[in-house]
Amino acid sequence: MPGDNLNIYEETARLYEKHQGKIVDMARELGIARTTMQSRVETARIKGYIEEIVRIEDDRDIRTVYLKPNYKIYQRHKPKGETLKVLAIGDCHDGLDIPDKTRFHAMGRYAANHSVDHIVQIGDFTSMDSMSSHEPNWTIKGQSKPSFKDEVASFSDALAAFDEGLGGYQTTKHVTLGNHEDRIARFVNNNPELAEFVYEKIYELLGDFGWSYSPFGEFYFIGDVGFTHVPLNQMGKPYGGAHSENAIARDSLHDIVYGHTHKRVAKTFPKIGHDLITVVNLGCALPEGHIEDYAKHSVTGWSYGVYDLTIRDGKIKEHSWIPMDTLLRDYT
Repeated sequence: MPGDNLNIYEETARLYEKHQGKIVDMARELGIARTTMQSRVETARIKGYIEEIVRIEDDRDIRTVYLKPNYKIYQRHKPKGETLKVLAIGDCHDGLDIPDKTRFHAMGRYAANHSVDHIVQIGDFTSMDSMSSHEPNWTIKGQSKPSFKDEVASFSDALAAFDEGLGGYQTTKHVTLGNHEDRIARFVNNNPELAEFVYEKIYELLGDFGWSYSPFGEFYFIGDVGFTHVPLNQMGKPYGGAHSENAIARDSLHDIVYGHTHKRVAKTFPKIGHDLITVVNLGCALPEGHIEDYAKHSVTGWSYGVYDLTIRDGKIKEHSWIPMDTLLRDYT
C-alpha cells in the first residue's frame, strides 16, 4: 500500500510539471475529478514531491499589479486583413445567492458552436461579498456575509460549468478584473500576511481553467480594441454620469468595450480626421431580471445578455446582442 501511494505522488508531481500546475488539465488526463486532483497536489506538496519558488517576498510587486492601476490612453497598431470573433461577457456576479450555473454552461456552448477566437469576461466575474468593506464584519449585516471558502467553491462550479459548455473547444479566455475582484486586493492590503493564500485561491483557480487576467483599471487589447471593466479618468476614478460613454469616447483614441453599469450601450462616435470610435457597454450576464442587493431599491434598467463582436482590421465592425433568455433557450 505505501508503494502505491508513493507512485501516486510521483505521478502527481510529473503531471504538475507537464501541465505547468493546471489542475483541470491534470485531472482531465487521469479522468478524475478536479477536487481529487487538487487534494493529491496539496498532499504531494506537503510530502515534498512538488517544490515551487513563490515570489511574494517583495510586496511592492503585489501593490503595483493589483492596487495601483494606471490608466493610459494611446493608439495601437491596427492589423489589416484580420477578422476575429469575440464573445464579450458582462458582469456575471457569481455568488451563493445564484446557485444555478446554467448560464455559464450556455455561454461556453455558444462560444464553441460559433467558433469564437476570443472570450473576454469584463470583470465582476464573482461578487466576493465575503471581502466587501461596505458592511464591517462586526455589524449585523457583516455577520451575514458568505465565507470566502464558500465563494471560492461557488466560483469553481461556475468555471467548471463554462468549461463543460465549451466541450473541449480551445480558445483564448481572458478576464479584465473588476471592482468586485479588486475587493481582494483591498482586503490583502489590510491583511498582507494572507496575500499568498488569498491570491492563490482565486487567481490559481482561473489559471486551472485556462483563463488569463489583467488588473482592474488596465486595458486588454485585441487589435486596437481596448477591453476593461470600466475606464478610469485622470483622477483614477471610473467615468460616471447618465451617458458616460460620451466622455469615454471623447477622451479615447481607440474602440472601448467595458461593463460595470450593467446597462448595455453600443455607439459610434466620429472623430476629426475621418476616424470613428466605437464604445460598447456589455450590460450584465446575470440571470434575466436578477437584481443585486445593493440596487434593489433603485431604478436599474439593467440589460441581461452577452455580445458577439466582430473585430476587423483592429476595429469593431459588428456587434450582436444575445439576450440571456435567448441564450438559455438555444444553448442549454
